[in-house]
Amino acid sequence: MWPVAVALMGLATTVLLLRQFATTTIVANTSQAGSWQVIGEGRTQAQLNSPVGVAEDQQRNLYVVDSANYHVYKLSPGGALLATYGSHGAGPGQFDHPSAIALDPIGNMYVADTANNRIQKLSSTGVFLEAWGSQGSGPGQFSGPKGVAVDYETNIYVADTGNDRIQKLSPLGHVMAIWGQSGQAAGEFRQPFGLALDSDGAILVADTGNHRIQKLMSNGVVAADWGTYGAEPGEFNYPRWLAIDGHGDIYVSDTYNHRIQVLSPFGVPRAEYGERGGRPGQFRRPEALLVDETGSLVVVDADNARIQRFVPSVAF
Repeated sequence: MWPVAVALMGLATTVLLLRQFATTTIVANTSQAGSWQVIGEGRTQAQLNSPVGVAEDQQRNLYVVDSANYHVYKLSPGGALLATYGSHGAGPGQFDHPSAIALDPIGNMYVADTANNRIQKLSSTGVFLEAWGSQGSGPGQFSGPKGVAVDYETNIYVADTGNDRIQKLSPLGHVMAIWGQSGQAAGEFRQPFGLALDSDGAILVADTGNHRIQKLMSNGVVAADWGTYGAEPGEFNYPRWLAIDGHGDIYVSDTYNHRIQVLSPFGVPRAEYGERGGRPGQFRRPEALLVDETGSLVVVDADNARIQRFVPSVAF
């Protein structure tokens, strides 16, 4: 494993790029001021190279998937390196261009091992536990999976990106359901990426190639879809990742518009963060994101090779 030294930079910056849209309901986390913190800036072997996925544990430690370094890095809330998991390969605990990570309630890691066409499960200390999948289009097979989510019953949801579908697996890896096919009608997908689960068990999907977000009920029935191609509020340019906050608002990495959009639980645009650039609060190809219980927004700023955290002035 390569040594990694990740330092927290840009502390206490007052830069905030946040545009508030007119709406009948304003929630605290999108209307208040705050500051951006930058973690892991730079492109060397000792730092982040191509960060893509992110998750956070109950202690607010971050787990960052670095696709080009074939690692998962565990960072403290302040950005200090705590552990490095994985290496390049196809063996147990090795990765080939991994894309996403999710944690279960006891801290086990589920990694979308994209080029190996599988999902790997590691313990909270990085010990390999299981792997599911192989290349193909049959049940339980994958084609470049790029999104993963885990519910409170430890069922696993996989964005089977190359097969344009979502698969639901049991905690033992058995296929429970398959939703979708290639297309642009409701319930069809083009290159789905990020997944998020709301408090009612609905599955939100970043339907990237269709420039929209789809919401599926727990049985796979489409409840809503939002978005079309463009750069206006509520429009997207290859949205890739999703997060849901404690109010039910939906955060979208509008990747090639280089911004984060915030939608209400009903898909109404509420706010946006950022613009293209390299300063704190700006992004170049934002990827995975999360909102923690304090209301902090964490964004993988991929082409700036860093992680950014927006800390609101007042928590939830």
